[in-house]
Amino acid sequence: MKASLPNRRRLFRLLELGLAIVFIVAGTVKLAGHPFMVALFTDLGFGQWLRYVTGMVELSGGLALITGRQQYLAALALAVIMVGATDASIVVFDRSPIPPFLTLIALLAIAWHRRPSNESRSAQ
Repeated sequence: MKASLPNRRRLFRLLELGLAIVFIVAGTVKLAGHPFMVALFTDLGFGQWLRYVTGMVELSGGLALITGRQQYLAALALAVIMVGATDASIVVFDRSPIPPFLTLIALLAIAWHRRPSNESRSAQ
């Protein structure tokens, strides 16, 4: 049975808000220079500039998901981050890729739901 349109909108909004909180916290921790994050990005081998870029994308993407503006672009930008996180989990850290991969899928679902052509149809 399909969820009604208002219920589906509420579900996606809850998903957006939950992911927004996760990314705001993650971005803040990276930008604050938490020792764990510094060590993690050192182990990646790209330098600390990637920590700053990732932190800024996470923080700004999380804020965009909360404010309700440009969720489509925010979800796509965060999805790119999660592609890298999934890859790093497998290749560099030998950790389970399931959490970042599921986050990637959720972000792609938000992007699909918030795509510009879909937004104009929903408003009518």
